[in-house]
Amino acid sequence: MITFSRIDGTPVYYWRSSRGNTTLRNWQATQAFYDSLVLWIRDLRSLSSAYGSITYLVSAGFYVNKPGQHGAGTAMDLDYVRWSGGQVSSPLDQHHASGTLATRRRYLAVDAACRRRFRYVLDGWYNSAHADHIHSDFGGLPVRCVTSSDSDTKFVQSLCNNFMSSGLVVDGIWGPRTQSAFNTAKSRLGVTGDPHTSSAAWQTFLSAAARRGFANQAF
Repeated sequence: MITFSRIDGTPVYYWRSSRGNTTLRNWQATQAFYDSLVLWIRDLRSLSSAYGSITYLVSAGFYVNKPGQHGAGTAMDLDYVRWSGGQVSSPLDQHHASGTLATRRRYLAVDAACRRRFRYVLDGWYNSAHADHIHSDFGGLPVRCVTSSDSDTKFVQSLCNNFMSSGLVVDGIWGPRTQSAFNTAKSRLGVTGDPHTSSAAWQTFLSAAARRGFANQAF
């Protein structure tokens, strides 16, 4: 395990016991997972560059002494992102369920950036236990869109609903309507290749979706 208080220079705070706290905290993760966090935040900076720099992050935890990926030091629970332009994305405040479309799209953009680097991402649409954070972990790399995955399917369904008004039921079942909406999204985003089998195609799709989300633009 390594200890860190910043990811590639960006401070990571903890608000679960004191919201707004800006005291640096010592977090732990494996070196390999931290290296992926660096790639992730660089992606996030690039995709959201119109917002300015990322001022800080807030997390509910990385290594935690419990079973699973957190116990292995290969997971992150993301609570909040703040940019120098004043924009925020707050899973902690359940932004996935916001009544404002632009806020939901920004949440999905952050979600998409996580999926570029981490195979398993659990968000507010996945289940109620993740309503107040986005969980990302290292297990099961490489990244791709798996139709048998509840998480991937609910993400795609939510993405299509919020960017294309697809009217899909967010149920985690990859049926013909979800496939059709996904094909339309791929076409509108100019993505070639198969995100179900190609990590590069999936990452391209996620980048394109994230850029639209940060710009609050429909597909």
